[in-house]
Amino acid sequence: MLEVVYCYECGDTIEELEAAYQLESGEYICEDCQDQYYIWCEDCGDLVHERNIVPVDDHDRYVCDNCASDYYTCDCCGDLYSEVAVNDYNYTLCECCYNEYYFTCEECGEVYYIENGERINDSYYCSHCAEDYYGRIHSYTYKPIPRFYGGDAGYGVELEIDDGNDKWDAARDIQAAGGEHIYIKEDGSLSGAGMEIVTHPATLEYHVYHFPWADICNAALCHGYRSHDTDTCGLHIHASRSLFGNTDIEQDLTIAKIILLIDRWYDSYIVKFARRDLSKMRRWADKPNAGIQPGDDEIDAVHKSKKTATDRYKAINLCNYHTVEFRLFKGTLKKDTIMATIQWIDTIVNYCKTTPLKDLFNATWDDIFCNTGHAELTAYLKKRKLYNLKERM
Repeated sequence: MLEVVYCYECGDTIEELEAAYQLESGEYICEDCQDQYYIWCEDCGDLVHERNIVPVDDHDRYVCDNCASDYYTCDCCGDLYSEVAVNDYNYTLCECCYNEYYFTCEECGEVYYIENGERINDSYYCSHCAEDYYGRIHSYTYKPIPRFYGGDAGYGVELEIDDGNDKWDAARDIQAAGGEHIYIKEDGSLSGAGMEIVTHPATLEYHVYHFPWADICNAALCHGYRSHDTDTCGLHIHASRSLFGNTDIEQDLTIAKIILLIDRWYDSYIVKFARRDLSKMRRWADKPNAGIQPGDDEIDAVHKSKKTATDRYKAINLCNYHTVEFRLFKGTLKKDTIMATIQWIDTIVNYCKTTPLKDLFNATWDDIFCNTGHAELTAYLKKRKLYNLKERM
């Protein structure tokens, strides 16, 4: 008599043994049950009942219980993965969960839940390192990737402050007031208590209406810091070169025109506008002395202006590749004075972009600055007695 073989799963008689599958236990299952209830493990190749099969790698693959023990279990979603984004003594995290809910602290390198971190300048920090960051004064050479506010070109400010108290506490409070808009650096030209507040670039409109200048200035003043009332502090404005024209030639010509006007008005108007002592201004922001003459054409003017680029301690510093630095101004912790300074630069840049070179030799200070429409600049010019100069002649 032939032995009768029954399906281990459904109990039916298996008529054709060749079509059946024998399990490791020695039992057989019929072809129908195999198709309905069993799956091949993609790692070891065994046929496994569906209740003992485990999905892995975002359900892209299936393995048996034994093989599943070789996989990582994500602490966040609980799924199994052959590779994970994080596997340390705190967390095991799949790439999807890590990217959505966690971050690695830029400073200490530890992994944290996103709600326990703080974003600073496009990087995430844990609460401890964020606190340290806010009290950090970077070295003079520190230069992060610029982050633009309000547009893809703008004005970046370097504001020196000195003679204050509690330097590190002050730095923490100033950084907290400025947030992602600023960072703080050491500056060898200042005393041991001094520091330099450096902004990321922003459009004129953003500086006037959105930049937290009032909070920054108040934070510095609360710690006894000064800027105007010192012998050391300056206010430097970096303007994106793209503000001067669409091409290199246009930019160079606009810069040459500005230098021409700076040379014309350096001793008469600009020293007064800048609030500086002439001798100190000569040291840190000297007159360009480009020597552009009425008979010069545009090429001559550009050529002469570029000769001033050998010294960064000029009123207009051309040594930077992406910006033009206006070094003229004395420091201040008055928001309106900072606004007036940026507005003055924006005004002279736009005037020189659209005015032919030959017309600048006869242009007056009032022609450029008397009807700008900028409230802060107008008020400042009136206070410095640099408004409607024709009426006083």
